[in-house]
Amino acid sequence: MNDLHPIFRDFRVRISYLALWFSVSIIQAILNSLFGYRIGLGMACVDALIFNALFAIGILPLWYPIRFHASKSSRSFTILSSTLLPYMLLAGILITGWLSAGNHLMQWLIPHPDYHTFLHFSTGWRILQGIFLYVIALLCYTRYAHIMELTENITTLKRTIERQKGEMTRITIRDRQKIHIIDIQEIDYIEAYGDYIQLHTAKGTFLKELTMKYLEEHLPSAHFVRIHRSYIVNIQQITKIERYEKERFHIHLHSGKAIKASESGYKLLREAIR
Repeated sequence: MNDLHPIFRDFRVRISYLALWFSVSIIQAILNSLFGYRIGLGMACVDALIFNALFAIGILPLWYPIRFHASKSSRSFTILSSTLLPYMLLAGILITGWLSAGNHLMQWLIPHPDYHTFLHFSTGWRILQGIFLYVIALLCYTRYAHIMELTENITTLKRTIERQKGEMTRITIRDRQKIHIIDIQEIDYIEAYGDYIQLHTAKGTFLKELTMKYLEEHLPSAHFVRIHRSYIVNIQQITKIERYEKERFHIHLHSGKAIKASESGYKLLREAIR
């Protein structure tokens, strides 16, 4: 999950975000100067710029809980329906903090009595403004988070398809004058053997110069799991899994052999079997 804030991903997005709030501030300043309580355009501009700047900064952290819930949800806007109460509490905290910080800052910046009267008079509609802007930000973030989640799922699916295209279906082994072609489904398990690997099958054991890492990446993950740094097992050949130490397991196969698995390998095997 990419947790980087969308505003900080691209320079053009940051400029657009600043331009949006600047435009909102100019419109609000004009309206305040026309309908405000005896304040001029200068005081109205400072008021609008400060309050909108504080809100623009304060709304940024809202992205992170939305992004977290989007990763847990597969339906659009489930965030708003299933976790409405926490977002209402966040709205209350944000708007209260925004008004408190804005009022204290503006009283210090503009000590004019007419402006202080306007500041007191404006509390009601500022609350409505804060609720409106909060809902807009919530909807935009939610929509963007689901688009990101969908994009990441598509990317993961493409990678899975590309990997499946490169999966091995057979392994060719040269043995002196003979060439053995082994279908991967014939393999019981694979064992690391220095710079080589040993393929254990019902027909016998075959030695080939390959790495365990290469096989782990190219064998079908639905059928082969690396259960230990020395073993890759064909899960279709497993008959029983047995714990014999605190973090060690024995994997019993149809052939009657038993190979060991680590704790991490057992977890991978359990997920694959499920």
